[in-house]
Amino acid sequence: MKKNILLVDDEPRVLQALQHMLAGKQNEWRLEFVDSAAKALGLMAKMEFRIVVSDLVMPGTDGRQFLEEVRQRYPQTTRIVLCWRTERQFLTRVFGVAHQYLFKPCEPDVLISTLARALAQSELLADSRLKMVVAQLKSIPSMPSLYLELVDEMRSGDASIQKIGEIFSRDPGMAAKILQVVNTAFFGAPRHISSPAEAVTFLGLETVKALVLSLQIFSQFEPRKIQAFHLGTLWRHSWDTAQLAKDIAAGEDRSAKKAEQSFTAGLLHDIGKLLLAANLPEVYQEALDMAQTLVIPIPEAERNVIGASHAEIGGYLLGLWGLPQPVVDAVAFHHHPNQCPQKDFQPLTAVHVANALDRSKSAPGLPMLNDEVDHDYLDQLGFTSRLEEWRNLVAPAEEPMVREPELAAF
Repeated sequence: MKKNILLVDDEPRVLQALQHMLAGKQNEWRLEFVDSAAKALGLMAKMEFRIVVSDLVMPGTDGRQFLEEVRQRYPQTTRIVLCWRTERQFLTRVFGVAHQYLFKPCEPDVLISTLARALAQSELLADSRLKMVVAQLKSIPSMPSLYLELVDEMRSGDASIQKIGEIFSRDPGMAAKILQVVNTAFFGAPRHISSPAEAVTFLGLETVKALVLSLQIFSQFEPRKIQAFHLGTLWRHSWDTAQLAKDIAAGEDRSAKKAEQSFTAGLLHDIGKLLLAANLPEVYQEALDMAQTLVIPIPEAERNVIGASHAEIGGYLLGLWGLPQPVVDAVAFHHHPNQCPQKDFQPLTAVHVANALDRSKSAPGLPMLNDEVDHDYLDQLGFTSRLEEWRNLVAPAEEPMVREPELAAF
């Protein structure tokens, strides 16, 4: 059965270009092209679309108004904005209503791969329980625009430290957060880092990108007061898990890419908790209470009460944003790695172990938080003998690498 995709742009030449780029997918996808938001909404009332790609600036109903209407009427439809690079200043209009952004002129392979990934991710909603939970999340955040600009700069082929600095200059608040984090003892900088450009030189662009993404995500949320849920504590655990996962991956695989993806996934592995705490605070409190009363793992309590765990919800969000599949898998399966079809050393392996070891360190007296390593999974991969060495990488609980007060002020 063909999957339906709707593309909306008021410029005839752009629509023609999109039709040309996607001509080879007509047998696989059902593609509809319209030149106004009104026509798009009329078509959506007649048939279901998995993805909507919309121009940002249009006469009458603009991209923001159109996507907001889609969000309210069809919350399970993936929403992608297509705009000219000169319209970057207007991206704030679609903050919170678009899942991904693409810049015109868009390369055919980028457009096709983005749509293919979004369609594959939508298959996760085949799980009726997850579908019900996602439908209840009224505040699914957009991919942070600063992260998008950094990714776009890297794709340009002529990325430079100067251009990276210019991108950060448009968001001084995030620049300050990055410098605050980079200058902690965690990274061991030999001197004070005074600019984002210096931070990129010292840490590398991939690490800075991961920090931008995670910090912007945490900054978007103001969870209501939930007992035993603290934003600063969650950030510190994510931070420690990220570094430990990166160290594990670096020691087991010579690919720098896997170490970088492990770091990113470690920072984002509990993003689903933020979504639940911000959108369903009363229900999430019930799940936390159940975990404590019955002394069961939090993911099990979440499934009992909510219908899906924070890991599955977090993986779904990152898939919507088009993050690399190894990162999505590491987030979605970090509690149950055996459920992932990939059966070799991946960022998932590093994040699963790092999360379990950090939880054991920080909550030794709380069984429902003391996640255990999946030994069967490690046996299958042939890494059981490495576990003790990985344990030795864990920083002592009484000497945190980053103090919570430094990270709690989002």
